[in-house]
Amino acid sequence: MAQSATRPDDIHNQTPEERRLAQFEQNQALIALLDAWEREDPQEQRETLEMLVRALDEDRPSSRKLFA
Repeated sequence: MAQSATRPDDIHNQTPEERRLAQFEQNQALIALLDAWEREDPQEQRETLEMLVRALDEDRPSSRKLFA
């Protein structure tokens, strides 16, 4: 199995071009993630947040609510 050029322990052994390529690949992955988030339905996101808040507070004592 080939080693990835983006391994942190290898960064000092990389040429500037290898480091630039590794950074470019990381940037592309992050851009793809941000694009996917941007395409998500805002209403669904609000509903998911409300459900998460309720679930986190559900079993907590009333004096110890995180979001109440």
